[in-house]
Amino acid sequence: MAEDAADLVNIEGSPAALLMLTGLGVLMTAVSAVVGFGLLGIDDASPFSRTICIFGTAFFGLCTLIALYRLLFVRGPVITISPQGICDRRVAADVIPWSSIRKLSTWEHSGQRALVLNVDPAVERTLRLSTMAKYTRRANRALGADGLCITAQGLKISYDELWKLVEQRAPAAARR
Repeated sequence: MAEDAADLVNIEGSPAALLMLTGLGVLMTAVSAVVGFGLLGIDDASPFSRTICIFGTAFFGLCTLIALYRLLFVRGPVITISPQGICDRRVAADVIPWSSIRKLSTWEHSGQRALVLNVDPAVERTLRLSTMAKYTRRANRALGADGLCITAQGLKISYDELWKLVEQRAPAAARR
């Protein structure tokens, strides 16, 4: 069966948002490095604070590299919503069928919201998850986001718009 182009929604990355994330990442990495490594003569931080900042340097540095990579090299739609399902290239290379989504929910942490797709475990095992999704799945579950997480961060769409688009196409999953 051929899909009508009107039934497809393609959501692309926002260069402005990704540039802002990259700049913020550089700033956070620099501040963490200054405190963590005692640069610029700042030596009054406690050992605990310095340790946290050293980890912060690595964490924010990685986040900065990811944002910069997406800004420079990722072209085309990041998320595609179709009658068959949803595909977020940041999460999985495959379309996640609407029929496999057992529940939709919103998870919020530190002001950031994520759409959580509780996918049938048998279907989830067949998906080609991204490296990031594989490595963050357990940590997200420990923080209360038990499912595949999709954010509007760095996209040309707000979280509320994303939620409405998904809710319209997966109403059975949204009501569970």
